[in-house]
Amino acid sequence: MKINVKNMSQWIALVAMAHSLVACSQTVPTAKTAVEPVGGHAAGSTGALSKSEAPTLATVKPPAVPKINHHFISEKKLAALPVPQQPPELAKALADLQTGTLDERKARLKAKVLADMVYVRGGSFMRGDFAKLMGIEGVTRMTYNEDDKVVKEITLSDFWIGKYKTTYAEFDVFTDATGRSRTGIGYSYVHRHPTIPARAYWQEAKDYCQWLGRLTGLPIDLPTEAQWEYAARSRGQFFMIPTDDGSIEYGRNVPYGKQARLLSPVESMDRYPIALFPANPLGLFDMSDNGQEWVNDWYAEDAYAKAENRDPKGPISGARKVTRSWGGDSLKIGVAVWRRSAEPKPVEKNEETGKLEPGSSAYMPALRCAVNPR
Repeated sequence: MKINVKNMSQWIALVAMAHSLVACSQTVPTAKTAVEPVGGHAAGSTGALSKSEAPTLATVKPPAVPKINHHFISEKKLAALPVPQQPPELAKALADLQTGTLDERKARLKAKVLADMVYVRGGSFMRGDFAKLMGIEGVTRMTYNEDDKVVKEITLSDFWIGKYKTTYAEFDVFTDATGRSRTGIGYSYVHRHPTIPARAYWQEAKDYCQWLGRLTGLPIDLPTEAQWEYAARSRGQFFMIPTDDGSIEYGRNVPYGKQARLLSPVESMDRYPIALFPANPLGLFDMSDNGQEWVNDWYAEDAYAKAENRDPKGPISGARKVTRSWGGDSLKIGVAVWRRSAEPKPVEKNEETGKLEPGSSAYMPALRCAVNPR
């Protein structure tokens, strides 16, 4: 049967409906998530980490028809929204990282990092813009990008990834311990707060993760782009948006743009404290919003075409690094697969001196770390 698509809302419903049909068919390719774990762990290297999986990983599946409410809200309705709160234990852990001696703060950070790592069982999935797998005439994409259109099976080994975006409370322990200047400072301290995602240049983000590795004795680094997408899609399932149910419900599982600014402790910014909204089915918070995140890979438009099929790590060099996740007034269809990029450490002209200087790290992407068993 031929299906013609005339508008975006119809397209969303048709893609979702097709996904429901695909899930029941054995003749159409689907994300291969129900597979045996691949790869192995180095003996004792990850013994301190949990391998339990969130119950929602088995019970929550991509919706048959994703619901997306309008991103506009009136001032009256905005004022009536309930104010989301961080889980008390998380708020306490972040507060504790700001007090005590440096050794005490490092010990608390180590304990938090170990507790926050979410186990991701390895497997195979179809990476990239999977819309064309749905077999709907006239629908070939979720994103308007071309760099995610080579969709092929990728197999990943087991890994762990941080439950949360890294906050300034955590990143400050690293900079204080290593004698570095604190990151995220723009033209004043107004751009940073202990509870919001830390912003850093790419190398600083990588250094932080690897420093955590030395602190914990685990092989910690930034996640690869493939790992990030696999985790955002809750082990590679056909989730278009990495919210708790695969839909966008502003005010419940993601904030309205105006709401984000109200929740932010930073003046005139839409960066808000982590974990105010529900996690995705895998158990990861803020995968769909609250700022882009660095990953390990160099960006290249043809990276997917040239990628290895097993544990790909991206190009060996480049000028820009891949970023994932989102930030802004409205989410996009396909956030789970949308590729973006940024310069690792951009430079800008100082208007007073006329010299080129590093741009403010306050406007760089955020980060979360991953454990890759050797």
